[in-house]
Amino acid sequence: MKDVIQLPAQILSRDDGGTIAYRQIDGKPPCVIFLGGFMSDMSGTKAVELEHHCRSVGQAFLRFDYRGHGESSGDFQDATISHWLSDALAVIDACTCGPLILVGSSMGGWIMLLAALARSERISGLVGIAAAPDFTRDLMWDRFSEKTKQILESEGVYYEESEYGS
Repeated sequence: MKDVIQLPAQILSRDDGGTIAYRQIDGKPPCVIFLGGFMSDMSGTKAVELEHHCRSVGQAFLRFDYRGHGESSGDFQDATISHWLSDALAVIDACTCGPLILVGSSMGGWIMLLAALARSERISGLVGIAAAPDFTRDLMWDRFSEKTKQILESEGVYYEESEYGS
């Protein structure tokens, strides 16, 4: 990996008193925003390499950590997709102006699509990297046993036994 100037994280305050850490470089529009995956943070290889590329071509760029990830406050276990979408929209609204290109990796691809729907007037492009939008209802729900559905509805989580571990 190439050397990248590591600027200190900037901090955005959330409405609930928590904080969102982000790193941003100025450049020409549209601003490229990287949305990381589940349990990934803004110091990951994809985010850093994308920043390096944007810096090399003079492109505006922003990467951030969702609540409970990396340098942002909050407990990972207490956060949901709705919280992480709220974080993404807060960063978009407070830290950027003009057109955007959203780049979502894995779960970040799901958040990318939701953010694009919420801020459609600002979106110039979407790039999904192994994007993992939620197709649970459409592809899986009908295949679950009644017992599994009951567990999901009452506990909010279901652990499937696997030969690869628990």
